[in-house]
Amino acid sequence: MPDLIVTGSLCTRCGACVATCPARIIELPKGVPRFTATGEARCIICGHCEAVCPTAALTVNDPRLDPTVPPPPEAPLPPEILDAYLRMRRSIRRFRTEAVPRKTIESLLDVVRYAPTSSNRQAVRWLVIHDTAEVRRLTGLVIDWFRSRLADPSCPNRTTLAAMIRSWNNGSDPICRNAPHLVIPCTPRQHSLAPFDATIAAAHLEIVAPAHGIGTCWGGYFQMAAEVWEPLRLALNLSDGYYPECALLLGYPATTYRRPPKRNRLDVTWR
Repeated sequence: MPDLIVTGSLCTRCGACVATCPARIIELPKGVPRFTATGEARCIICGHCEAVCPTAALTVNDPRLDPTVPPPPEAPLPPEILDAYLRMRRSIRRFRTEAVPRKTIESLLDVVRYAPTSSNRQAVRWLVIHDTAEVRRLTGLVIDWFRSRLADPSCPNRTTLAAMIRSWNNGSDPICRNAPHLVIPCTPRQHSLAPFDATIAAAHLEIVAPAHGIGTCWGGYFQMAAEVWEPLRLALNLSDGYYPECALLLGYPATTYRRPPKRNRLDVTWR
């Protein structure tokens, strides 16, 4: 269970930790902040109390936590810079052949650890298919799934599936777009929001990657096959109880985008 450690000489009794705690399990008696009677058992280890403390008087300790914490930014990111960066986000479907170093991918995922998860469960695990030959082998299993679907006369999208099989047979890759790597967030699905946690984490990866010169694209067909095609599920060899929630193609872009494209007009309802 987590420990709430407070340095009394630093605590100003401002009450920010009490007001910020989403579980309402911190109280402020005459001394320093402490857990309520049931607080230790109910703490979700979100760290809000520690992060909001103006004097760094409070620390949450738990064996599951990484003790290293990055420093805060020196200044907030100007909104116009962030807005422009997000508008330039592109799905990359043409990749260079060289591999992205494992250390670089790991540094991206280290940032993505800070993506929100429901009740701060932090249950997302990552499967990185770094070996390009293995990416091709797994892609071939997706094509096998397409072939199995075409055997069913009632299969919808027969024309599309047949075209992608032909493309694969001709040496192209309509599934993973010849990306050198695949990154797959997985969850145990012990609660209904687990798939959303993985998708949010993948979205964070997609956003942070271009800042490091790396491109991504959502692998929809790969994910569809991973949900239902047993040979692919077995080949992924996931930990017991874990499921692939989505898939991102990843690599160095072979295309440079110069400006953001047009988008549909904003559609919003105010009440």
